[in-house]
Amino acid sequence: MRYAILVIIGMRHVTRRICSLVAPGYCVALFTPTIINDLGFTAVQAQLMSIPPFACSCISTIVVSIYSDKMNSRGPFVVLGAAISMIGYTIAYVTTEPVPGYVAAIIAASGVFSTIAVNIAWAAGNAGGDMKRGVSLAIILGFGNLGGYVVIL
Repeated sequence: MRYAILVIIGMRHVTRRICSLVAPGYCVALFTPTIINDLGFTAVQAQLMSIPPFACSCISTIVVSIYSDKMNSRGPFVVLGAAISMIGYTIAYVTTEPVPGYVAAIIAASGVFSTIAVNIAWAAGNAGGDMKRGVSLAIILGFGNLGGYVVIL
């Protein structure tokens, strides 16, 4: 019983961290076509132009994950990805021009999705044993996906 309470307390901090990263991820995933459409492109162009931010975020996620595993360190990569996505969101907030806004969407997507992957690997590395790892990841991802519910509201 005591161990279960300690696990729940520890997962609360990790779940909070995942929720704070999943909400911006949902923002990028759900609203990129709308943001691109608001920059002056047609709906069809906006749908097509929403592909490169996700392609760049795929590449950045793979690169960051490889280096994170090589260095056996997660925290600096989470901070770096969060800073990169914050730069992208800041550029998107202050610009009304199409090209800088589009570049900002690419930067924000590249930062936020790589951070989510590293954070999930961090949570999995902290759980010992297959059963504990599976249960803790299910709980963390389940609560983390509540960030999408908050974004939609």
